[in-house]
Amino acid sequence: MWKPLCAVADVPDEDVVEVVADGHVYCAYRLSGTHHVTDGICTHAVARLAEGFVIDDVIECPLHNGRFHIPTGRPDGPPACEPLRTYPVRIEAGMLMIERDG
Repeated sequence: MWKPLCAVADVPDEDVVEVVADGHVYCAYRLSGTHHVTDGICTHAVARLAEGFVIDDVIECPLHNGRFHIPTGRPDGPPACEPLRTYPVRIEAGMLMIERDG
């Protein structure tokens, strides 16, 4: 099921924005013109990833500096070892849409 997440204009170039929808925390990114969405909470410790740093195609957690590859969610540096969930995205009428269950 496709659901609207945020306006495309709200997602900064080469950076991250936190979006809370239906009680869930997401991170939306625009990297080299391509949009990505991941869960917004670090899988290592409860930290908001949007408060971290985007370095190329990696998000670095602000708490313990664990890193995740944004397009795939795979861990890219300790102490992160569990992948982030990623979501399929598309753009409709200026809105970033994500595909998710329910």
